Amino acid sequence: GGSVSGEKLTDAEARRLIAMLKRALIEAIDFPDRGKKAEFDVVGDTKKDLFTVSIFRGKIQSKKYSIGARIKKNGISLLELHINATNVHFNPDGEKITKDHWHVYTEEYGRKLAFPAEDIHSEKFEENTVRFLKKFHVVEPPKIRCQMEL
Repeated sequence: GGSVSGEKLTDAEARRLIAMLKRALIEAIDFPDRGKKAEFDVVGDTKKDLFTVSIFRGKIQSKKYSIGARIKKNGISLLELHINATNVHFNPDGEKITKDHWHVYTEEYGRKLAFPAEDIHSEKFEENTVRFLKKFHVVEPPKIRCQMEL
């Protein structure tokens, strides 16, 4: 350890926050343009837990994007999905992750641990966003508006 990067969560607390039922605080969101980010907040069923979901789209490769969810007050990243990632991700144990992958917060590694997204079989941004929001337990997700150029 020895890192003083602010607050840490236990694995159990991170899992509790991920599993908590949540509602989006907006009705709809537009998929971002290339090189841009779109964000919206979701609130947990406790009402005091707020999270921010962000969608970032690659500038050069328009089909490359990542979706992440973090705790609003401290910025701790709980869950991320990287689609069409071009760079290889190395896990702390040296394992190489090359394709679509999830990052899930762990107490030991923060957001550094990734695993292949075998549950992602779609080229479609909307479907993958819905998959992400399901995994983050957002029961009332926003509508996703998408003008995807080819």
